[in-house]
Amino acid sequence: MNFYSRQSNQQNPRINPTNSHNMNLSKKLWLPVGFGVVIFCIVLAFFSFVNPSYDQEAALKMKPIFFGSTRVADDPVNSITLIAPTTTAVYFNILPQKAQFQFDDLLSNDNTPLDVNMYMIIQVKKGQTPDLLRNYGENWFENFIEPYFRNKVREYVSSCSPFDLMSNREVLAKFDERIMQSMRQYVASLSRKANFPIDIQQVITDRVMPNKEQLEEMNKTAASIQAKQTQEKRAEMELARAKAERNKAVADKAYMTELNLSPAQFIQLRAWDVIEKKNGANIDVLLGGGETPMWNIRR
Repeated sequence: MNFYSRQSNQQNPRINPTNSHNMNLSKKLWLPVGFGVVIFCIVLAFFSFVNPSYDQEAALKMKPIFFGSTRVADDPVNSITLIAPTTTAVYFNILPQKAQFQFDDLLSNDNTPLDVNMYMIIQVKKGQTPDLLRNYGENWFENFIEPYFRNKVREYVSSCSPFDLMSNREVLAKFDERIMQSMRQYVASLSRKANFPIDIQQVITDRVMPNKEQLEEMNKTAASIQAKQTQEKRAEMELARAKAERNKAVADKAYMTELNLSPAQFIQLRAWDVIEKKNGANIDVLLGGGETPMWNIRR
């Protein structure tokens, strides 16, 4: 019995106690690692990341999984953040933004329809986007700012002259200032009820023009006025020319009378003046003092 037992032990490979220990340890480590991987996959499947860019800030709208009510998180998100599957992020631009507006057929104080292009520079205050979302919602601009702005522009245009709005820069500057102050007062009044964290930085009128039909009529009127002015200028020039010719005739007659010249002699005298002033002409010899004098012209 002992012989076979010893022979059997000699034929089996040796078992290293150290290797056995390492294998057991590896099995123990794989369990938590595998569990962690499973948890990570679940997180990736159900959770998401919020990652605002440099010019954005996110406010979190949190919904309960089972019980409770939806609320907005008090702190904004400025960097990459993991959020629950029932939480959504609303992004806000925190740099100044330009909002453009186009108005068609606004009536001025004399009922002239005008087309007005304007823009407004507006900025959301950084760090206060949760208040903006909580108090005024995602469509805060369309619901609160734009309607009031359009109403004020329409109101102020109706109190101004169309010619001032189209050409008077001083009137336009006052017009922009009035609208900007009205917008700021409006935001301040809303903030007294619930914080409205935006800043109206500037209001600028880009262009004011009559509408298409009105512009065509104005162009026709301007063309008629220009044609009339041209005709009046031409008539004035003709009258001035006629007056100058009459004055010249009176002066010539006085000259003839003073020198006791006949009309033929005066005409010949004027002919000499013309020839003398002609380019390259030179009166060399002049003969005769009668009615038909002779002269020799050298060029």
